[in-house]
Amino acid sequence: MVDPEGARALHMPVGETPAEQAVPMTIRPENEIRFAAQGRARVSDLHGAFRSEAPGIAIGAAPQAPETKPTVVLIVPPTRFLDVITRQPVSKSALVTLVDARRRVIARSRDHAVHLGASATPAMVAAMAAAPEGVVASRSLDGDPTVVAYTRSELSGWTTMVVVPRWSLEAPIWTNVLGVGAVFLLLGGLSLVAVHNQSNAISRELEALEKDAAALGGGGIVPPRRGRIATMAKVQKALSCASVELSRRDERQTLLINELNHRVKNTLATVQALAAQTFRGAEHEACRTFERRLSALGRAHDLLTQAAWTEVEMQDVFARCGENHEGRIRARGPSVMLRPEAALALYMCAHELTTNSLKYGALGSETGSVEIGWSREEDGVVQLVWRERGGPVVSPPTREGFGTKLMDRLARHELNGRLEREYRPAGLVARGRFRLSSDSRFRSDL
Repeated sequence: MVDPEGARALHMPVGETPAEQAVPMTIRPENEIRFAAQGRARVSDLHGAFRSEAPGIAIGAAPQAPETKPTVVLIVPPTRFLDVITRQPVSKSALVTLVDARRRVIARSRDHAVHLGASATPAMVAAMAAAPEGVVASRSLDGDPTVVAYTRSELSGWTTMVVVPRWSLEAPIWTNVLGVGAVFLLLGGLSLVAVHNQSNAISRELEALEKDAAALGGGGIVPPRRGRIATMAKVQKALSCASVELSRRDERQTLLINELNHRVKNTLATVQALAAQTFRGAEHEACRTFERRLSALGRAHDLLTQAAWTEVEMQDVFARCGENHEGRIRARGPSVMLRPEAALALYMCAHELTTNSLKYGALGSETGSVEIGWSREEDGVVQLVWRERGGPVVSPPTREGFGTKLMDRLARHELNGRLEREYRPAGLVARGRFRLSSDSRFRSDL
């Protein structure tokens, strides 16, 4: 209790033993107890200037009766506030700090004894000076990054702070980020798996379509099958239908070609019969020559029939000419495809040269042979050489026969070139230079 002069007081600490419940003391100005003239209760900041030197808080109240002058002062140890702040419903990682008007720690829910009386950090002092309440980023007295929510009491001037470690606030964000990232990674992985499976399906479909196209190109039937990709399934169905239709057309074309070949042979047979009747009584050799030419024409038609009257390989033309001469005619050159007219003309020229060689040249001798070679030039010209070896001595003919005229005519009109003959003593050398039409083309060398 304090008398009207403010000289003596009865110190009644809260929470001490009964023997210490009444300790007389003198209140000095540095005790920082200030009583309002209106008689309202006032609360001091944290101090340790009492007789026991223990830190405490002084709460003073003036009596309501004006005739009663003594004033009651209650000294409260900081631990009483510690009991209150530790019961606050905050997270385990957060802590509650209570500071007085001078920004000194009165109570702290964690490490209370270590930080009791310590000044708040400069960042918090600046924040509390700027506004009575708020939320700021700061650092704890331990130096850890924190986020602090604080508010100041108008009655005591004290500030209550809820201090939350920054990592505990960022952890949910990072958890969400990682969760979302994991979801995206999962979705990305699933997408990659789906894309991989889809690409494999597309690859398999393309491979199947490639086989179907190859079968179609080879003239085979493409069986229908179900596909996993709608667009490719339509393509496969179209290929299957096309293969069936082309097969039917090939059958009709083969039938027509066989019929044409049959009629050509009948026509040649009729011509041969007419020739036999016409040449009756004439010399036998002329009739035989005419028949051989008709037979050569028939063999040329057989070759074209086998090729379905499309394109014929030059190598096949000379092979057909030399098939009855036991390898004595050797032909070599790059692959050249001939249109049917050119193939027929070249075959007839080769037949005339072969016949002439049997009569007068190398094929008429048991040791003679014929070498045929050709080459191609960039402008589409084909150079052909017929060379005879090992036969009798050759001399130029005294007159130009029908065979020579026939070869010159075929070379000029059907092969777009010319054929020249050189009668050397060692054997005939025939050179042809033909400019094939655009219907004929070159392919890779043999």
